[in-house]
Order: sequence, then structure tokens, then C-alpha cells
Amino acid sequence: MMRRALVGLIVAFSLTPALAQPKLEVVGGRKLDLGEIVRGTVVERIVTLKNVGDQPLGIIQVQPSCGCTGTLMSSNSIAPGDTGTIKISFNSKNFSGRIDKTVTINSDSENEPRIVVEFTGVVKVEVAVTPAQFWFRNAEVGRMTSGNVTIVNKGKNPLSLTGFSTELDGFTLKLPAQPIAPGDSAQIEAEYTPKAVRSVVSDGVLVNTNNPLQPEVYIYIYGSVKEFKFQ
Repeated sequence: MMRRALVGLIVAFSLTPALAQPKLEVVGGRKLDLGEIVRGTVVERIVTLKNVGDQPLGIIQVQPSCGCTGTLMSSNSIAPGDTGTIKISFNSKNFSGRIDKTVTINSDSENEPRIVVEFTGVVKVEVAVTPAQFWFRNAEVGRMTSGNVTIVNKGKNPLSLTGFSTELDGFTLKLPAQPIAPGDSAQIEAEYTPKAVRSVVSDGVLVNTNNPLQPEVYIYIYGSVKEFKFQ
């Protein structure tokens, strides 16, 4: 009798369908090539996710590897057999050369609850700035201090710097009067006459150019301001 009951349980178990589970699949693969990117542009790509399981799939978190990357999920839940999308946007403003970034997708998928999507590219710079910032350490209230950076024209045409804008009070630039030939460089001189004490200066200046690929170049401004003491 016991033997017949055991055989019945085994048969019943073998006829029971496998537990229903959600399963996540990245359509088209987990690697994206963004190609050549002009510095300062924002590149967007769409990643398609599919639930190949037989239960609704929940997206718990989408986590980019750095602040340069933004993500937007079409929905936090994907029905069985359906698809959803993640829009990935990469801001190339602070990069040059090859980039390697990732986006991690955490879900309740039965097969892989954590999936990493990688994307690569090469950031091309036609208008380079060296160093990347103006630095005014211990500037004094009411006194002019100066600094400079070098602009390098890596494009194929003469480069003209046509203007600038900044929200930093007391800051101005002296731009080159003549175009910069391809392969050549020129200096930009900055003058800063602060009007108040500031323990930290963290700002920037936007320089306008005639380069169609980089019509604007952002240069950081860092430093500090103290009271002027006559000696």
C-alpha cells in the first residue's frame, strides 16, 4: 500500500509543470558601440529587453556606472512575451579618447537577476583646452589676478573664437584676434577681479567657436577669494 502511494506521488510530481518564472533577455546583445563621438555631444541608444518567461518581470533598478550616463526605463514591469526599453544617454563633455561604460539592470529574473550592458566609443576632440580649467588660488577682493589656458585647433579649418559667457562676476577673457590655423594653438588670457570673499570658486566660462562640430567649449574656473590686506 505504501509502495503504491509513493509511486502515485512520483507520477503526480512528474506531471506537474515547472514553476512559472520571469526570464530577462537583452535583445540584440549586451554590448553597444557608440562609434566616434564629438566631444560635448550627448549620444542616445535604445536597449530592448524581453521577458521570455511565463510570469510578469519586474525591473528593480537600472544603475549606470557614472554620472555621465542617464537611463530611462519605459516600464518597471514587462508581461510574459512582451518587451520594454531602456534609453541610455551618454554625455561626452568631460571625456576624450576611448570610453568604456556600463549599465547594470537588476530584476527579479529567474535566470539572471543582474545583467550588465556595456557600451564603448571614442570621443573626438577638435577644440582642445590645456589645462582644462582656470585656477585662481587665494585671489584677493578688488584686485585683478590673471591666468591663461591654451586652445589647440585639431580640426581641418581655421578656428575663430567669437565670444564667451559666464555667470562669475568680475571675470573676463581676452580672446585671440586672429583665427587659429589647423594644428596650431593660441592662448586665452583670463582676468578675475572678485568683489567678495569666497572660500571656494567653482564656476565656468563658455567660449563660442566657428567649429560646426564644437560650437561651444566649456572651461572650468576654480579657486578661492580672500580679503585684500594692504602691506
